[in-house]
Amino acid sequence: MNTVAILGVIYNSYSEVFGFLESIDRCFGHEVKVILVDNSENQPDSLFLEKIQGIDFITYIKSGTNLGYFHGADFGLKRFLESNPVFPPWIIVCNVDIIFDTPFLPEKLGLYENIPDLGMIAPAILSDKWGTDLNPFLISGIPLRKLHFYRFVYSSVLLQNGYVLLHYLKRSIKMLFYLKTDQKKPNRDIQEKIYAPHGSCIILNKNYFKRGGTLDHISFLFGEEIFVGETAKRLGLNVLYVSEIQVRHYEHSSIGNFISRKINKFYRQSIKDILASYYN
Repeated sequence: MNTVAILGVIYNSYSEVFGFLESIDRCFGHEVKVILVDNSENQPDSLFLEKIQGIDFITYIKSGTNLGYFHGADFGLKRFLESNPVFPPWIIVCNVDIIFDTPFLPEKLGLYENIPDLGMIAPAILSDKWGTDLNPFLISGIPLRKLHFYRFVYSSVLLQNGYVLLHYLKRSIKMLFYLKTDQKKPNRDIQEKIYAPHGSCIILNKNYFKRGGTLDHISFLFGEEIFVGETAKRLGLNVLYVSEIQVRHYEHSSIGNFISRKINKFYRQSIKDILASYYN
């Protein structure tokens, strides 16, 4: 049985796929099965399909429609379990715009495999855009007032793009003048219990599923971090930030920086779902 199953979700990000797969081959060796779920509305070219079909540790699934991030991963997991009825020790949910950057990952994950009440690992996720670690994403839950602020920001596509622009300018100015006060460089020795991991790469222990956790997200898109954080809390499981396990993230390859009306709608619905599900 494979030690790890990786559920990689593609959405108009074909150019990222082979770098992603090469890093898996380099870091996991033969102890991995990769399920690629293609949510793209367009069709991949024949060369892409030919190359994918030539890699023996991959199952490629064209979903036929955009299922969203976690629902796409859930679709892939169900297909995987049809021929592999026993959960492997680890299920990794991720975008394909990441690169695994830690050699001998199965051995390192094995050190955490049997920790009681471990639900998932949040690896160090190094942002290619900012040069910072995106984890710990949330050390504790989000205050209700902050969610109401986000609901206000997401109420208009213009407001949300203005907010994104101000955030981008703030981060850019800090980088320009080398003000590193908010930059988090991963320390290889940090292990810390947190509330929620960054959603671009979540390493789920089989305990998460054995206790009733799922990937059936409450929203179509966004808010996946709060969904798994709240699920882990409800199941009595811990989320552990482990900085020695590292990936690189080439941010928002599938979405871009500009927030369209369609994407804004998904953000608005996600906030509504979070408030209704966890804050009532």
